[in-house]
Amino acid sequence: MEYNQDVAFINRENELAYLNSFIDKRPNEILFLHGPKSSGKTTVLYRFFDHVKDSRNLDVRFLNLREKLIIRYDDFLETFFGLNYHQAREDLKETREYALPFFKFKAEVLKGLRDGKLDPFEVLKKELLRQVHKGIRPVLIIDELQALEGIYMNSQRELIREMFNFFVAMTKESHLVHILIASSDGYFIEKIYNDSKLDKASSFLKIDYLEKTGVVDWLLNLDKYSSIRAYTLKRDQVEKIWDTLGGSAWEIQLLLTAFFQEDMDDALERYKKNMKAKIVDYIVGKGRAVKEKIFEKVLRLGSPAKTDFSEEELPFLGDMVSRNILFYDPCEATFRPQGKSMEWGINLYLKQHRSC
Repeated sequence: MEYNQDVAFINRENELAYLNSFIDKRPNEILFLHGPKSSGKTTVLYRFFDHVKDSRNLDVRFLNLREKLIIRYDDFLETFFGLNYHQAREDLKETREYALPFFKFKAEVLKGLRDGKLDPFEVLKKELLRQVHKGIRPVLIIDELQALEGIYMNSQRELIREMFNFFVAMTKESHLVHILIASSDGYFIEKIYNDSKLDKASSFLKIDYLEKTGVVDWLLNLDKYSSIRAYTLKRDQVEKIWDTLGGSAWEIQLLLTAFFQEDMDDALERYKKNMKAKIVDYIVGKGRAVKEKIFEKVLRLGSPAKTDFSEEELPFLGDMVSRNILFYDPCEATFRPQGKSMEWGINLYLKQHRSC
């Protein structure tokens, strides 16, 4: 189909090469992909998935939990095994197989899972063993796994802990499957990073915003990378975009769309004001003075570490990370704004609305 703008994929050769080398070795650890919001983690995973899904002897399964509503254990079973709790029970008496997000199981297996007579992880292990014995190399990719936090199995075991125990057993201990997990939640990754069992069974790949050279090449060649022929950008315009958005590919593509309808400078100024409005909306109310101190430290220190903050400030830091205002790098224990545009929003707020 013809579009007046396509999604650009810029300078991720190193990340794709790393992922390819990861699945070319015998499974031995879980790989965690982390990075700031809109840095391109999911895009890289989809590109990698498209590249390897039809490779010989690979069975690649991709699940994006951002697209799923999972609030109960039943939702987990339906997402991972295709169990629909709105079906009549007799529907599962048939012997035909069901097409599932990850694997295919016969109806009697699904019934056992739904009735709680079968352990879902034992079922998955048997399926992985069956594939490996047939010469198939399974690869499991899960995006935003933290969506499973706070969910408990029927026996009141924490689901995500049981899942990680299973992942360690399937990678480090049994070497059956490659497992890749992505998350933009730095505190979630920190839990893993500080868990001695997981840390010794995991590796970490950071996917950050694009470098300036890649952004400049992209924006000076819109036809080549984005199929945009309605307008071109000059070098000084590219510098303004970089100054406002940095290397956030998603935000750049969003603003490129706006340039079809409005002047570039007007669009960039509007975007800055929108980011300031987000900060104003967040900062009002309880803890305003503490939040402002945090913002001042982040801007003054660049990428401050946890040790640069007081005990009073730490709970607010966690909230800012969960709301995608600040990015927390668990491997470096540092904080920074979630992108250049968020930095603009914080700066504009502090200049115009700072409390006395």
